[in-house]
Amino acid sequence: MEMTIKWAKKTILGLLFLSCLVMWGETELQQKRPEVPFVPTPEEVVAAMLRMADVDQDDVLYDLGCGDGRIVITAAKELGCRGVGIEIDLTRIQESRINASNAGVSDRVEFLHMDLFEADISQATVVTLYLLSKVNRRLRPKLFQELKPGTRVISHDFSMGEWIPEKSTVIEEKVDYVPFHDTRFVDDYWDKHTVYFWIIPANVSGTWKWTMPTISGKKSYRLEIDQDFQMLKGKAYEGSASLPLEIRNGKIKGDRLEFFLERNDQGHTEKMFFEGIVKNHTVMGFVRIEGNPDFEEKWQAKRDPSTRKSIEE
Repeated sequence: MEMTIKWAKKTILGLLFLSCLVMWGETELQQKRPEVPFVPTPEEVVAAMLRMADVDQDDVLYDLGCGDGRIVITAAKELGCRGVGIEIDLTRIQESRINASNAGVSDRVEFLHMDLFEADISQATVVTLYLLSKVNRRLRPKLFQELKPGTRVISHDFSMGEWIPEKSTVIEEKVDYVPFHDTRFVDDYWDKHTVYFWIIPANVSGTWKWTMPTISGKKSYRLEIDQDFQMLKGKAYEGSASLPLEIRNGKIKGDRLEFFLERNDQGHTEKMFFEGIVKNHTVMGFVRIEGNPDFEEKWQAKRDPSTRKSIEE
């Protein structure tokens, strides 16, 4: 009996301690002030963002700084995907949960009261943002570290600094107000919003090596890639040649790599087009030669892991 009482006391004390930790964590989070003011994204812009990202029922959409939850809720209701909203403002989280219930999508969405920089976003296939450019730039390393290649990132109105978008569009929203006193132009006033779209690129920086047959015989290659987000540059060395071949039109789109090398072969210029799928330190695909439809060879290259660099460097 005495042992039972002692066990009960320990259990109660443990639960009280755990409750205190949870309350302390919530209090600390509530004391953090949002870096971005809450401004709802117009429904026309929400639709454009989801359309640009080609969201469908197989996606998992994370909205970082979700506000009242409208992007996550619209994606779940209209497109059938699952969604997660991250928001530091508890009032907005409560509002989002009510809005999700009213829309009938509470079983497909969840809203987490936390700092977006501390959230685990690794399960996302789509990430939506309506933050500020300076916050987007701080967020970039997290996106590259946690998101899988091919994950789509869409931002309302604010860019990613040096990271050039794959595409962007301007949405004109008809409004019933004007930001000036002269209302004679109200019928002609449109509020404009820019939507930016990126794809998380695989990291292909470093030194790659392979051997393959060419028109003039089997040759070894060493490729040194410098990566600037989705754009690639660098040099390739063919066999024992000391003069490098420049990478042309190098690009990585998700895990899909493409570039061409231009070289002189027996008095004429030859372009070798490479394409492949990157997985960790291996790329597999095909190489073709311009003007020679009969030449198509399988291509597999390996990277020296120690030569890999951060995309953010």
